[in-house]
Amino acid sequence: MLKEFRVDNYKSLINGVFRPQGMNLLLGMNNCGKTSLCQALQFVSGSALAPLDRCADTVARGRFGMTNFALDKATIDFFVRVHVPYLEEALTFEYELTISPPQSSIGEAAVRLNREALSVTGGVFTEKTILLENVAGRIRFLDEREFMHARRSAPEYGGGLGPYRETSAPTDATMVQRLYDEESSPRAARFKRYLAGWCYYDLSPASMRGAVYKPGSFVLDSSGENLASVLFMLKSARERDYRRLLEVIRAIEPSLDMINFMGSEKNVFMYFEDSGGNSVPAVNASNGTLRFLAMAYILLIQPTNNLLPLYMIEEPENGIHVSFLKTLIEMVDPSPGRPQLVFTSHAPYFMDLFDSCLDGVFVLRRDEAHTSITQPDIEAAKAQLENFPLGEQHFREML
Repeated sequence: MLKEFRVDNYKSLINGVFRPQGMNLLLGMNNCGKTSLCQALQFVSGSALAPLDRCADTVARGRFGMTNFALDKATIDFFVRVHVPYLEEALTFEYELTISPPQSSIGEAAVRLNREALSVTGGVFTEKTILLENVAGRIRFLDEREFMHARRSAPEYGGGLGPYRETSAPTDATMVQRLYDEESSPRAARFKRYLAGWCYYDLSPASMRGAVYKPGSFVLDSSGENLASVLFMLKSARERDYRRLLEVIRAIEPSLDMINFMGSEKNVFMYFEDSGGNSVPAVNASNGTLRFLAMAYILLIQPTNNLLPLYMIEEPENGIHVSFLKTLIEMVDPSPGRPQLVFTSHAPYFMDLFDSCLDGVFVLRRDEAHTSITQPDIEAAKAQLENFPLGEQHFREML
């Protein structure tokens, strides 16, 4: 679970601090930094899977202009603190990442790594211990297997210093992205899998009407373009979850009897069928139905591999009646065994659904140079709920 995220000098975010709960809502005017915060989270997550240039191109929408225009600083700093279990160990990881994006289109146009460091506390690590450190491509990392051997030989050994290995690597990617040896680095690899599992969603009905087939993946893409693919595999491999999803979708499509598919090696086409055998292709389905279907899958069905990732969903209210959103949100399991959720919204009625989890509400405001991230006074907001719903409090700038 993400406990703290800090970012400095990414677009409008200067010394931004975000400490999320299980269910979170980002509020603010247009262009106040809500999407930039989600992008910063995405970037760190993506850096566990891909080179930095690719992360910049796909997440930040380009390598230029990543830094704040008003800050005389060439680097961007990220910090992550998470609680992630490993076997029977309750571990706290801290990850620091500093990068240098290109400052102009003249000269080198690559994003470079300046420094990264991953440390762990908990379990067999009785004190904060560096798992890996990378300074401009000069790397040292802890051989956890040798560490455990040393600990068995001397039970009082608690960490701090340990059997480190040294190597070097180009600065176009993080060392976390290059981790592959789970035998010698199982906890670091666990952190990598957790970080890489964060998902960002800006669901597009046009994309969800597509027929992209991605065999083997049960994770919905950011735009939802593989919706038919994940539901086809769900029906084929996990019929009980498929039937559960059908029951949820009937809240918005009461005549729905089943979802059928036709496909080939590269495409799969989705059809909605009623009890009379009448079939409607997904290309003719309403925007609201497709978005509701995708969100129901994300929130209730999508497998998490026991890593409880972070899901960011932009403006879930688009195209969906608020009563259906309430139905969907009320079905979300708030227990610690489900993913963390971060929503952005401009809809007051969706905001009202968060009046019982005010500790997860964050208000973003932007001046000429940077974004501030604050939380409302919870007791004051609660006291006002009788007269002003949460959405109205936001509209009146009472938060």
